[in-house]
Amino acid sequence: YDNQGKYAMALEQYEKGLAIKVKALGEDHPDVADTYNNIASVYAKQGKDEMALEQYGKSLAIDIKALGEDHPDVADTYNNIASVYAKQGKDEMA
Repeated sequence: YDNQGKYAMALEQYEKGLAIKVKALGEDHPDVADTYNNIASVYAKQGKDEMALEQYGKSLAIDIKALGEDHPDVADTYNNIASVYAKQGKDEMA
């Protein structure tokens, strides 16, 4: 749904998946972080930057805790956060 521009449906599915993953794997699992990242991406595409940054922050915190600061997934999330700031014209934060 995300790639089709059906953002409300995408968010609904991601939220369902998130609930299942949290229940099965726990809040601090990298798969949970991936879902937060996906949710953030949808918000970013909708121009809901603050909501996107909030979800990216959750993803980042989980990945740093679970995988360490130097993991490629952590770098990807930093890049996603930077993209939001760049879109906002906040180049110093990007």
